[in-house]
Amino acid sequence: MSASAYRLRPVVAGDLPALLPWLRPGAARGLPRPDADAALDAVPAEQWLLVEQQGQARACLRLRRAIGLLQPRPWYHVGCVVHAAPALNLQHRQHTLLLGNDHTGSSELADLAWQQAGRSLAEQAAALRALVQGALARLGSQRSAFASRLIVELPGLRDAQGRSPFWQGLGRHFYAGDPLAAAERFGPDWRCHVAALLPRQPVYAAFLTEAAQAAIAQVDPAHRLAMDTLWHAGLRYGHHITIDDGGPVFEAVVDALDTAASPPRQAAEPR
Repeated sequence: MSASAYRLRPVVAGDLPALLPWLRPGAARGLPRPDADAALDAVPAEQWLLVEQQGQARACLRLRRAIGLLQPRPWYHVGCVVHAAPALNLQHRQHTLLLGNDHTGSSELADLAWQQAGRSLAEQAAALRALVQGALARLGSQRSAFASRLIVELPGLRDAQGRSPFWQGLGRHFYAGDPLAAAERFGPDWRCHVAALLPRQPVYAAFLTEAAQAAIAQVDPAHRLAMDTLWHAGLRYGHHITIDDGGPVFEAVVDALDTAASPPRQAAEPR
């Protein structure tokens, strides 16, 4: 299915019954609030967009201008330290996790979700491709309003009960509550709150369980299609992961993305 068969437009209230079942726990579920600052350049802080085919919504995401400015958002940076004793001819590398706010101010494609039931993989891929290309084109057409860097958080591994092996190996030692319940209760900002309980010193990954180590920067199989779409669009894993399930954060320099640098013409939006 060609991307030209899809049309990009903003989400309206009438779309919510179709879109809400696609979203993960903790995802924002309401329409973006009116932004007082948008009057300065006519670009709102957040745009919830969807692509539709023959009048049916197929995929959606939120395009955000700058994240973490009002409520700092945490990530783990996956780094490396080397312990060496040259006189003994010994060297050992250790992966580390360092809590920080490195992507503060970046633009974001968030809450990437799509219709899967009753759709072939080829149809799902086409919808995602049209959505990401359309969002990047819109970003390019409003380039001065967005940051130089763009990120996308991808969901990490979870078991059939929704438990994250990464969280079980690290986060639960500092917050005993259920992360999914916390996400549903507090919404997208819950990680900002729980970060205050997590260690600020570097954590050696070797101290985690084998399952937790194996989950670092791994994408949930149900979202590999989204990962492939972002990869082909030019975004890459940048050694940051989310603090709840260890999912990778993909990133890119906006001006290095062809679709954002040279936006194609978009279909007219409904009045």
